[in-house]
Amino acid sequence: MRTEQRSPTLNLFGLATALMVALAGGAVWALAALWRQDELSFLALPLGLLIGRVLAGNGPRSSALAALCAALFALLASGYALWMIASGRAAMLLGMRMTDILGNIGFELASAIAWARLDAFDIAAITSGSIAAALAAGLRRGPRRAIQSTGPANS
Repeated sequence: MRTEQRSPTLNLFGLATALMVALAGGAVWALAALWRQDELSFLALPLGLLIGRVLAGNGPRSSALAALCAALFALLASGYALWMIASGRAAMLLGMRMTDILGNIGFELASAIAWARLDAFDIAAITSGSIAAALAAGLRRGPRRAIQSTGPANS
């Protein structure tokens, strides 16, 4: 008699992977934005899709929970990128190293610098990236099934 193992409702490894993808994507976004001297907020869309796909394959079993986590992680990635961009801009304006600014800039100053430079397109791009992440994670292809071996394959 075969016992069927149920996978847990919450896959912590999948959530940790999606969180690391979000943070790494936000850092790459900030690096590209500082190099180009622009926010590059359109990068929120592909980053959101990537986060959503990671959670669709490895995230929570519930589609609604996966979509919620994906949207939150996409917003976290956008916020992290904007914080890094604001820190880089403050460091350039003050003539300091970015490592000196990162720990001292504070949430209020970073958010003020980030909000001052955002326009309607940037906000729409960040919002659409979060929505794309939720859709990519929530609209998965049916329930996941474990690979089961019933014996040698008949050719």
